[in-house]
Amino acid sequence: MFDFFQDVQKKAQAIQKQNTAPHVLSHGGYEYLEQKLIAEKTKKKLEEATQSGTTDGVIDPPSPIRCHVKWKMARTKKTGQMTSEAAKEIAEKILSHFQLRILTMFVYSVNS
Repeated sequence: MFDFFQDVQKKAQAIQKQNTAPHVLSHGGYEYLEQKLIAEKTKKKLEEATQSGTTDGVIDPPSPIRCHVKWKMARTKKTGQMTSEAAKEIAEKILSHFQLRILTMFVYSVNS
């Protein structure tokens, strides 16, 4: 029985070695990260509304957090560094793809 668990553990370790971009999320995972980011957005909106003296922006809920932002935040340590060089490269590729997509949508809407 003990050998069975060792075999399973070795297989899991082999799979984990292939993960070049590990995340640093707590037990709450992406749900907790999203709640945290939405709370930060809401707090920022409240501060901006307080400074400007209007309450129009306070009523509106914050926009959903984009997937690429959550992915990058999940792999960023408290020090601000990415968990690995592979994660950094992937984040840069995702960001450049997202920027290209936004630019394409803007050009398309202007030309229409």
